[in-house]
Amino acid sequence: MKITDLRVLLHERTMPAVVGPPTTTLALLTVDTDEGISGHTFLGAPGEDVVALGSTLVRQVKPTLLGSDPLDIGRIWLTLGRRGLPPTLQGAIDVALWDIAGKAAGLPVHRLLGSTRTAVPVQTSSWVYRDPADYVDDALAYRELGVTGHKLHPLTQLRSFAGTPVAAEADIDLCRRVRDAVGDGHRLFLDAAWAYDFGEALRVGRAVQALGYEWLEDPLSADDLYGYVRLKQHLAIPLMATEITSGGLTALAPWVTQRATDFLRGDVVLKGGITGLRKIAHLAEAFHLNCELHDAYTSLNNLATLHLAASLPNCDWFEVLVINPPGEHGFSQLEYGLAEPFTLDGQGMVQVPEQPGLGMEPDWDLLTHGSADVLR
Repeated sequence: MKITDLRVLLHERTMPAVVGPPTTTLALLTVDTDEGISGHTFLGAPGEDVVALGSTLVRQVKPTLLGSDPLDIGRIWLTLGRRGLPPTLQGAIDVALWDIAGKAAGLPVHRLLGSTRTAVPVQTSSWVYRDPADYVDDALAYRELGVTGHKLHPLTQLRSFAGTPVAAEADIDLCRRVRDAVGDGHRLFLDAAWAYDFGEALRVGRAVQALGYEWLEDPLSADDLYGYVRLKQHLAIPLMATEITSGGLTALAPWVTQRATDFLRGDVVLKGGITGLRKIAHLAEAFHLNCELHDAYTSLNNLATLHLAASLPNCDWFEVLVINPPGEHGFSQLEYGLAEPFTLDGQGMVQVPEQPGLGMEPDWDLLTHGSADVLR
């Protein structure tokens, strides 16, 4: 089998009003082969120029991949990494090749990776609101849908989202309100998204520790390894870091050896696809740590994340970012661009597809509607 074409379909998606810009460009990568098997995924991370990324792919990468065996996933992954290409581009090609490999084998990707289960617990992950009542409403609504874990992106994120000065104490009050609403039995998590200085992280950490939150995620700057080591000396609640730490596998080793985090973290977009993130998960496993997989921003990449999660013994959750206006509770961010929806079983689990490859195809009617452009 040989790669015969790489192309990128550009689609303008209308975004929920709470996000900000009314539209965003989705870039769907397709890798074709001479046996009629194609692999797909979306390109890029939020804020990245996916048109420029797609142009780089078709102009610089495509000529080197034409004629290659798409099952040489490891070789292609290493080659792209050595060329200094963005990990988001390396990751997208990797996901598309795993999709091809599964289809060629007649197996879902998680079977090729070595399945440990066929359903994974869902952790919903809130959007950023201005009113604490909306966070409470979110947590209660998803609990009613059967979700057993819920994460807060708290009010201090309005510092970067809207330039609004918000005291860390507002996050403490918010976390207390949500805990009071859902009760002690519901699993809660806090993701500060690099918002705090050390003193704020310490105060908030002690508060959510007392409230029984499961972990405190990204309280300090992403490169503040020393600060995380210091913070861990004062807190019992597990700390999570490395979501956006650059450099891939070798860059994360010091976070483990210096005991700066209780988890490794990543997604298939920022960490170089299924192959890159799988390496990171095995590094964590060697130290008896979990590698919790981050929401991967788009539906097909989240699908790839789900297959990987199903193969890992050291991953407890499938994170689902829920981007909805206040009062609405659905999974549009998870499903947009897919021909069929994910399957949640009402008991907090999402079923891993058993069809070959990633198991779901793009919604071509939606993605090609209007004046969609194709980069070749």
